[in-house]
Amino acid sequence: MASIVFADSTLRYDGRDLERRPLGGTETSVIRCARELVKRGHQVTCFTNCDGPVEDNGVVWRPLSSTPPQTCDLYIACHQLDLLPFVPRPKRRALWVLWPANQLRHYKKFWKMWLYRPTPILVSQYQADTWSRVLPRRNPLFVLPFGMPEDVRGRPPLPSAPPRHAIFASNPTRNLHRLVEIWAASILPRVPNAVLNVYGVHHLKAGEDAWNAWEGSLLPTGMPMHVKASVRVHPTASRQGLIAAMRASRVMLYLGHKSESFCISAAEAQALGVPAVFAPVTALPERVIDGITGFVRADENEFAERAVALLTDDVLWHQQHEAALQYQQGITWAEHAERLEAALLGDMHSGRAL
Repeated sequence: MASIVFADSTLRYDGRDLERRPLGGTETSVIRCARELVKRGHQVTCFTNCDGPVEDNGVVWRPLSSTPPQTCDLYIACHQLDLLPFVPRPKRRALWVLWPANQLRHYKKFWKMWLYRPTPILVSQYQADTWSRVLPRRNPLFVLPFGMPEDVRGRPPLPSAPPRHAIFASNPTRNLHRLVEIWAASILPRVPNAVLNVYGVHHLKAGEDAWNAWEGSLLPTGMPMHVKASVRVHPTASRQGLIAAMRASRVMLYLGHKSESFCISAAEAQALGVPAVFAPVTALPERVIDGITGFVRADENEFAERAVALLTDDVLWHQQHEAALQYQQGITWAEHAERLEAALLGDMHSGRAL
């Protein structure tokens, strides 16, 4: 058994929140990874901006303001370089790079990578390809994709294609504005009964109309009423509600964003059998098998053409739906934890000192 400590300074959460409310990709990943490491017999403590000490599914949660242990077998800091010294003398120190790696090369911060020399845990090949020369480099870089939760894996094929509904499932600040412009100009005129359902974490008040609140910012101005009616912004959904919405969609549409390092919603949609049309931005090309489970298109006209095809061609949709279910299940979080253990604790388990 190894003692493992995580530290994450993103949001206020502990393990119980996975079942209580929507969380971002960082928070859900920390919770799921920590739980699986406990199942493998390790002692796991997570320090976050939680309200107080609690134990959940065998994982001990503590506020970041509390005193950390002086040492542990493995310390994993979640992306922020300021967290590297949180545990002063771990036997092994790692940095889970959860966002684009270029953020680590900031001239005021990158020296911490050289001072503490953590093992980077990358989540995409994109991160490895863009790893800066000013950062310490291990050869090869350790790339470990996020696990896919069991609730999105192993679903059966749908007997018939869903209605002509597309889905956007990300923060609306991530290029929703431009996607709606493409939708209005090049997709909806060719599929007049199509609907673009918008899901994601946002701050609309109950009963507030998204077009009234977001027009000119997150949504474009001057759109006619039939376009506004076709773009339906939904309240932040529960996990099961979002899964149901994805399974009821013919295609996921996403132009990507520079802040993406993996895109969990894209991976989960593919695991659920939802074909996708993505722009070739950051790690998005890794989330789809181009021409098999969806399309990657840089040209906006081609992007729109592929979206129209998946919305209207039932044969194409069935082919890509079934291919996604066959090829895009990803790894489980149990396998993720096993790979992490092998890479960072393998010598401990073989009886050698760290």
